[in-house]
Amino acid sequence: MRTIRIRGGILPRRSGYACLLVGVGLLTSWIAAGSPAHAATPPASPAASAASVTGNNVEVNGTPMHVGATLFPGDIIRLGEASTAALRFGNSVVLAAPLTELVVESKGVNLRNGRIQARAGGAETFAIFGPFFRVNIAASGGIQSLAEVRLGGLRAAVSSVAGAADVTASGSEAAYRLHSGETATLDATGEDASAGQTAASPVAGQVSRLVPQVQIDRASQHLQVSVSDRVYWNDGLRSGPTGRAHVALTDGSQLNLGSDSSLRILQHDAQAQQTSLDLLMGRLRGKITKLTRPGAKFEIQTPVGVAGLVGTDLSLLVTSDYVEMMVFEGAVRFTTLNGQVVSVTAGNKLRISRTGVVEGPSPAGPQEAQIAKDLTDILAPANQPTVATASRPLIPIIVTVTGTAAAIAIGVWEGTRPAESPVVP
Repeated sequence: MRTIRIRGGILPRRSGYACLLVGVGLLTSWIAAGSPAHAATPPASPAASAASVTGNNVEVNGTPMHVGATLFPGDIIRLGEASTAALRFGNSVVLAAPLTELVVESKGVNLRNGRIQARAGGAETFAIFGPFFRVNIAASGGIQSLAEVRLGGLRAAVSSVAGAADVTASGSEAAYRLHSGETATLDATGEDASAGQTAASPVAGQVSRLVPQVQIDRASQHLQVSVSDRVYWNDGLRSGPTGRAHVALTDGSQLNLGSDSSLRILQHDAQAQQTSLDLLMGRLRGKITKLTRPGAKFEIQTPVGVAGLVGTDLSLLVTSDYVEMMVFEGAVRFTTLNGQVVSVTAGNKLRISRTGVVEGPSPAGPQEAQIAKDLTDILAPANQPTVATASRPLIPIIVTVTGTAAAIAIGVWEGTRPAESPVVP
């Protein structure tokens, strides 16, 4: 599987990108002047027009492009140094920076290299294609979406400046939604950025089955999870409303994370049999390998206490009001925050309120036990199609949110705001 080189995120400065949004809005009021059309093979209707051209190094199909030029699908646009261009696609606008090359599509652009900003002002989706990704933006509820895409070789960064942007990496059917201030960084070079991390954060296991969306919180990064991704010590897994993940730990234990759940892998040393997990919210089912070494431990922390396992099949549910545990096989010693120890054997359940009130152990009914299993199970055939059919390895996505400045604006308003250094992939 291709891996990631982590890049810094981009959170636009409110004062900085206000001019950018105003500038984009001005583009919609421009009226293209009459000018010869440019197209390699003109279809029945044009796709776009050149709303603005600055500098002398903007070409379409190898000839100079002028303001008002009509553009058709298949037209190749190249920008040299000190040149920018604004292209209007109906209600949408694309701004291209210097040293950018793109191809006009019927309802979008194919970015070959460089940097563009795209504003979707209509209800239709505007697409930005890259060699190993796709970005879709569309206005929603009267709110325009504005995204910036930077591509250099086999690395790309997608930033949502306003509204939302859906990013889909090659080999994946699931799109990752970026909200304003978030940046997705993709790296298709095949370089193993995780190699340097394994020394500080050993491998704890691997995601073997998945129902999107699930992400891993690793340090300050938020990674969209794909099947076969490794999980390291100190990684946090978070699932969305429909997301689920099956993690195979290196000691053979199996974890099923349910929807709307948050789990952190604090430690997992398979040789020493020392494991500590923290279930912050949601559902977790664990089939835990039997402990045999002296001093071995496998514990799951919760907001109301710690479950100590020896070799167990159990289910844990953490809500805002209580924690509930069911034991299907083996036995569990649960230690509450006030030091009370409760032993729970197979077929029984235990509930502890956030205020420390203990209910049980008591028998778990067959129906509630089945529901607890069903809400974490993942059917392998339905959730592994990308592994069997993908024509190329999955390219993971890293999403970061930071307080750094936005990239410089592109286009005619570039000189109306303080200069900032551009950020490149």
